[in-house]
Amino acid sequence: MNFGEKIYKLRKEKGLSQEALAEQIGTTRQAISKWENNQGFPETEKLLQLSNIFEVSTDFLLKEEKSVKGMADERGYYVSKELAKGYITNQKIISRYIGIGFMSFALAGIPYTMFHDNTTCRYLGMAIFVVAGIISFVLGIFAEQQQYSILKNEPLLLDYEYKKELTSEYTLKKKGYISVAIPCTILFILGLIILVLTVRGYFAWSEYHSFVFLGFGVGFLGFVYSAGVMEAYELLINNEQYSTHFFFKLKRKIKRKIDNM
Repeated sequence: MNFGEKIYKLRKEKGLSQEALAEQIGTTRQAISKWENNQGFPETEKLLQLSNIFEVSTDFLLKEEKSVKGMADERGYYVSKELAKGYITNQKIISRYIGIGFMSFALAGIPYTMFHDNTTCRYLGMAIFVVAGIISFVLGIFAEQQQYSILKNEPLLLDYEYKKELTSEYTLKKKGYISVAIPCTILFILGLIILVLTVRGYFAWSEYHSFVFLGFGVGFLGFVYSAGVMEAYELLINNEQYSTHFFFKLKRKIKRKIDNM
């Protein structure tokens, strides 16, 4: 068990939040978060204060001990408030790019239906939308920050108070995301039905199909963005359920084997 794990464990045993501990030793919650994530160590004075608060020796705090096999894994990866907020913001950016990519592909149908007599404009317009979609997908892939990848591969731990705050925030916003996702899903399904019926000859192709592709694209964008953001919140809030899934455990096992090679 390393320094950060000891601080986290002792703080929880004392029933202290990061803010409460920080106030007792005259520092910031961000500093406590960094110590618990082994991203820094306290000054000697602060170390002595921690020793007194937790009623342990400084040697115990500083000396790294071998943990019982699997202890760290069972405890999980501690997620600070800053890390959680950064992850949600990053997922919003990624979801936006991916959604725009899908929308661009769908909008490629507009020049196809609008320019019956002009082959050059038809295929040029389609190519522009397809290229825009590919660029958006690439931007979405590169927008994902490496520091957040661990959140998808390890069981997570959040401060009790912050988890309540995050849950309340999500409860308020979830209604808005669902109110976007449902009509967007309906638009997508209606557009798909009309396109299938048109391909089978029930409807003739016309300029009005541009509205179908427009609705198709908007449906894609709204659904992908809303679903992506909701998934980010649920990964943090309902992590216990998420991390017990078979595919999560399998992915984690494969990752560890690769890391140990």
